[in-house]
Amino acid sequence: MPIPKDLLDIMACALCKSDLRLEGEQLLCTNAECGLQYSVQDDIPIMLIDEARRPCPKCTMQRDWTDDELKCQKCGATFRYVRK
Repeated sequence: MPIPKDLLDIMACALCKSDLRLEGEQLLCTNAECGLQYSVQDDIPIMLIDEARRPCPKCTMQRDWTDDELKCQKCGATFRYVRK
């Protein structure tokens, strides 16, 4: 059973709070700079930043998650979400 649309409409990225879109068995953050990809296992979204794929938007390598910051070791791209 896929994630119901009304649930998807109220879900947000655990890091930047942007909307999510469902693609196959993954929930993708719609913020291109953040870009976290959360897996869905047995119809349950795994919304943990530590468990998410964190591809770099510049070079597509997996970014490290430390101190509220995503940092790519290959190209140095950094994303830090600051709550307003």
